[in-house]
Amino acid sequence: MPPPKSPFASLKAGTITKLDETVEYAQSWHQWSQPEIDALTLAYAAGRPLLVRGEPGTGKTQLARAAAQVLGWKLHAETIHPRFEPHELRFRFDAVKRLADAQAGDKGADALDDHRYWRPGVLWKAYGWDSAIEFLPVVERIAEPKGHVVLIDEIDKADSDLPNSLLEVLAQRSFHVEPVAEPIGGPKVKPPLIVITTNEERDLPAAFLRRCIVLSLAPDGEYAGWLVARGKAHFGALEKVAGRELALMDDDVLWEAAAQLVKDRDAVAGLNLSKPGLAEYLDLLYALHALFEDEADAGKRATAQRKWLVRLSAYGYLKHSVDDPKNAANQSTNAAERGKTADQEPR
Repeated sequence: MPPPKSPFASLKAGTITKLDETVEYAQSWHQWSQPEIDALTLAYAAGRPLLVRGEPGTGKTQLARAAAQVLGWKLHAETIHPRFEPHELRFRFDAVKRLADAQAGDKGADALDDHRYWRPGVLWKAYGWDSAIEFLPVVERIAEPKGHVVLIDEIDKADSDLPNSLLEVLAQRSFHVEPVAEPIGGPKVKPPLIVITTNEERDLPAAFLRRCIVLSLAPDGEYAGWLVARGKAHFGALEKVAGRELALMDDDVLWEAAAQLVKDRDAVAGLNLSKPGLAEYLDLLYALHALFEDEADAGKRATAQRKWLVRLSAYGYLKHSVDDPKNAANQSTNAAERGKTADQEPR
């Protein structure tokens, strides 16, 4: 059987990809799952956007970054907020600045030049880099990338106007912007890989869903083990990665942090409250690593980290009061109790 013509199909579940540090993102690590590999393979081959669903903290945003790393393409990211306007995915126009300049009566050569007021959005950059580059700040003007990955993060934060505005763009793969005569995109343009995430705070239009490949991210298998596997991607030994031949954190610390997270998730289950997840787990681990990274003795370091994860997890994991959602003092009570327990443990 011939192998699929897709850079994602060659990945194997469990593979760990190092995500390089950029201006926008710190260095990180992504552990691939088979559903991620398969969904990206289909989206890449079909030229359709990948809609990634799942609770916060399951790695939806990082998936786009990992895909860009594997492809060697440039990532363009936009995080949606409730006041986000649909056209901002294509362009932004600073009408206030233009009006101010016009009223100032500036007669210079650059006065009221379109390039001073138009800024390409993520879709313009991805579908029409050649025209977008003329409107970008000098520091962003680079040679044509091999390809483009577009991340539209948390699309459910906006109302239905936003996904509906994408229908024509996704169908035609082209659009117009006022300062450019020719259409942006078109059949001759290499299509970008578009990754869209949702926390499912509101339903998305059916017509929009039909135009997407859909991946629902959820832990596979027992939740604590799923957390620990991803914790090892960040802190475990990686034989083929320089500087990671030895584990950065003891397995017991990873498991105890995961077990505490599971307890705290169970505590808010059924209360219609957001539950802590992978993001909070990794935050705690990175904090514990930073606090004791100067301790050369691995045993002493692990003992200190295990003690402190008990008391610090109350602030990283407990985002709501379990007994009374209106009583914020309950978090302090839980934190104090964990601190007492930690102080009683042998050093």
